[in-house]
Amino acid sequence: MMRPHILFNCCPGGTEPDWRTFTNLELGGCINAAEDGAGETCIEGGMARDKAEFFTIYGRLQDGGCEAITDCPDFESALSVAARLCARSCLTLTVVC
Repeated sequence: MMRPHILFNCCPGGTEPDWRTFTNLELGGCINAAEDGAGETCIEGGMARDKAEFFTIYGRLQDGGCEAITDCPDFESALSVAARLCARSCLTLTVVC
């Protein structure tokens, strides 16, 4: 069993989202584009798999846009977590990286 801090680390309070607000899940590559020493993050998505520093699983919102559900350190673990989230949510997954 995967713990909530793995499945929902981008969700407020680390709690499971309301799956009814999403049309599907998406897995994308991300980087932290903040300048060294900036003391903050500046996350950019839409990265190719070989350029990504980490991977995020998003819920595609019915009203447009998306919401980050969880971050994973590598593509393989992201696929594993995404499979769990698909099973929990009954949503399909689109890999966009």
